Amino acid sequence: MASLGYVKSLRRWRVRWRATDRKTHYVFQGSRVFNEKAQAVKFYAEIEAQERLVRLGQVVPGESISVIVENFHRHIKRHTQRTQQHYTMVITLFIKSLPKSVIRIHQLEPCHIQEYLYRMIGRKNRTLNAHLTVIKSFCRLISERHKIPNPASAIKMLREDPPASRYLTKEEYHKVLAVAPPKAKNRLIFLANTGLRASEFSRLSLKSVNQNTITIIGKGRRKRIVPLNKTARSVLPYVEPATKNALYLQFSRLAGKAGIEKFGPHALRHYCATQLLLGGIAAATVSKIMGVSVRVIEKHYAHILTSDIAHATDVLDS
Repeated sequence: MASLGYVKSLRRWRVRWRATDRKTHYVFQGSRVFNEKAQAVKFYAEIEAQERLVRLGQVVPGESISVIVENFHRHIKRHTQRTQQHYTMVITLFIKSLPKSVIRIHQLEPCHIQEYLYRMIGRKNRTLNAHLTVIKSFCRLISERHKIPNPASAIKMLREDPPASRYLTKEEYHKVLAVAPPKAKNRLIFLANTGLRASEFSRLSLKSVNQNTITIIGKGRRKRIVPLNKTARSVLPYVEPATKNALYLQFSRLAGKAGIEKFGPHALRHYCATQLLLGGIAAATVSKIMGVSVRVIEKHYAHILTSDIAHATDVLDS
């Protein structure tokens, strides 16, 4: 039977366990120490349940899922706070969806992931894929650290519908510029000519500028170099960073003043990518400037890329 006690010399709580599978004579035993009593009590309950299953020969011993979840939370610290919150929310929901008997990592199976996704039927595939991405990351961590098969490897991402995004036309862009005061105008011009995300713009610093480029730390802490054209360089000294909400409110008011549909800072990112593609810049180059994969560029701007190749084979006419 498992035991729980406080070790004075260590000033920690210790859980010990020992159980034997009567069929295979496998001995499941070990001990673990904890700084917090609450953690020890939680683990003790899991181990007791695990011991019962081992004695009945119903489970393969392995690392506790709750312990792996704690490791996963440390693992995602490299992401932005918003991404960490999303990952934490998804993995919490996923773990809660598991059968009560599944408490060790070796018990995780593809059917558990599929069942979780089935319960979300009715939501957009984009949402399902966002949840599946987190689960795949969690399972990949398990597989790499414990050298066991990845239960999520065979589960494929779902086909997504083209995202409904707000795209500014060139005419709309110039209408807004015409009614914008100097501070807002500088922000509009800079965002439209660099394609920065709102979060990246809010952290903008002159220290990151190097001659005709600017170094950006984007999603996933990935670094990229964004070229600054003459227009962007001309307004850079006067640009004042702002939060996403502040930008959205400012641009929404300007949209109303210009008589066009409301838009946020991300619409200017789309505007930048659209104008680059329409200008003949290759999708691979645009992806580097935007800090996304070519696949993302192809998904968001398929309408532009399709028109771009409409007459591409004409050069083969003899």
